[in-house]
Amino acid sequence: MDINKSAEVDPKAELGNGVKIGPFTVVEGDVEIGVGTEVHPNVVIRKGTRIGENCRIYSGAVLGGEPQDTKFKGEESFLTIGNGTIIRECVTAHRGSGEQTATKIGSGCMLMVSTHVAHNCVVGDRVTMANLATLGGFSQVGDGAFVGGLAGLHQFVRVGAYVMVGGGSVLMEDVPPYMMVTGGCRPPVCGLNRIGIMRAGFSSEARSALHKAYRILYKQGRTIEDAVSIMKEQLSEFEEVRVLIDFLDKKSDRGISAGR
Repeated sequence: MDINKSAEVDPKAELGNGVKIGPFTVVEGDVEIGVGTEVHPNVVIRKGTRIGENCRIYSGAVLGGEPQDTKFKGEESFLTIGNGTIIRECVTAHRGSGEQTATKIGSGCMLMVSTHVAHNCVVGDRVTMANLATLGGFSQVGDGAFVGGLAGLHQFVRVGAYVMVGGGSVLMEDVPPYMMVTGGCRPPVCGLNRIGIMRAGFSSEARSALHKAYRILYKQGRTIEDAVSIMKEQLSEFEEVRVLIDFLDKKSDRGISAGR
């Protein structure tokens, strides 16, 4: 371990081999930091935070702070961060609100400057949040999604896997997997995130099936229930489409984003 002499690290914190702690950083007790993680100067890591291996945490980040929730009464809760995630300058991520609850950020993510992850959020693997993007409490972001700069999610909103959220969008309803939304308050789904799923390595057959599923859901004037029924009948052989079906089958607290 390499701990700068000006850092304040509680002796009850658990640090893995090769962890680096920069000047003037504060690490409270009941914190775990995995092997090879590098914490830059002037970071605050609060109790209940669990950080994986080979992460990079930049100056000004505050991780595991108390949730901004009037119902929070000091109960024990957690923030977990997976392996290989990059936390850039001035990111804030709060631990869960509620006894033994957690805010979860996956592996391989990049949270850019001044992004915010509120209490009880669940962020999947390989998610990118651009500068100043904000997640309200209990919201969810699926694997491989991109949330553009200055975009915001209302509490309890779900963003599915490989969704592209354009900069400045304000999401009030759930966005199904693989879709694109962009611009303003309550932006409609404007298409399939074709570039995103191609870059993710989806086969041409899977991409074609998802395009058909998108048209069934958004271009044929069907109800969600009817669209899901047709997708199950015609396209359920594709795992990628089953992910979309499962998302639509689950109860939505906010409703599903409309199409353009």
